[in-house]
Amino acid sequence: IVSKFDESNQPFWEITLSDASGFLKIYCRDQSCIAEKLKPQSLVDVEASVDSRGKFPYVRCKLIQQSSLDLSRPRQLSQLPVALCKKPDSLSALLQLTDSISQTLLVEFITNVLTQPHIGLQFIQCPASANHHHNYAGGLLEHSVEVASNLSVELENNQQERDLAIVAALFHDIGKTQTFTSDGKRSAIGYIVDHNDLTLEVCAPALKILHAKHAGLANRLRHAWTCASEGSRYGYKAKTLTAKLLKRF
Repeated sequence: IVSKFDESNQPFWEITLSDASGFLKIYCRDQSCIAEKLKPQSLVDVEASVDSRGKFPYVRCKLIQQSSLDLSRPRQLSQLPVALCKKPDSLSALLQLTDSISQTLLVEFITNVLTQPHIGLQFIQCPASANHHHNYAGGLLEHSVEVASNLSVELENNQQERDLAIVAALFHDIGKTQTFTSDGKRSAIGYIVDHNDLTLEVCAPALKILHAKHAGLANRLRHAWTCASEGSRYGYKAKTLTAKLLKRF
């Protein structure tokens, strides 16, 4: 929300709304349409209309408030804001990959992970590394989608394994949402904890829901993210196809 003044020096407010499809600017002439103090980057309910009375038509806000959506219900990936994403093509690819998954429980899992407060925004804004590959804003999203796309092609003739591989690949670096800030700096925890050790923590709420519905899928994801790499002295060796393929990245 940005406060501005018109040609007559009268105040008005410009509000930018965004989801995965694009963004829209709406305008308030006074604050009576703003039902409460709004937090930036929050989910909102909006009522608006096109006003054509001035020189140029504009979308006039009639009411805006924090979303009344029940937080216990799954939200939609389409609510991720492209206006805050440096790699909009990668965001579109993420949605396409998710739509290609046939197992609804895995689609629900992806949604439950990325609609957690601060996880989804971090996922589309953070770099994938500080000084190596994809070390720029949006790099984590771009890298994750690239890996998931590669595995989906390799496993195109095995739909069940392909679905699982897409999810495992998308979130194999999800811990970086905690170890990096959106401007590419290391967070406080990023200086003392490796991102791989945070994967299960970030996914824990969604894994709990998935496990209650299909323990096998939840356990295969846990295995893919935690199994030992080739030549490791300790840890469980990769036993599934997805786990073995993921270890290349």
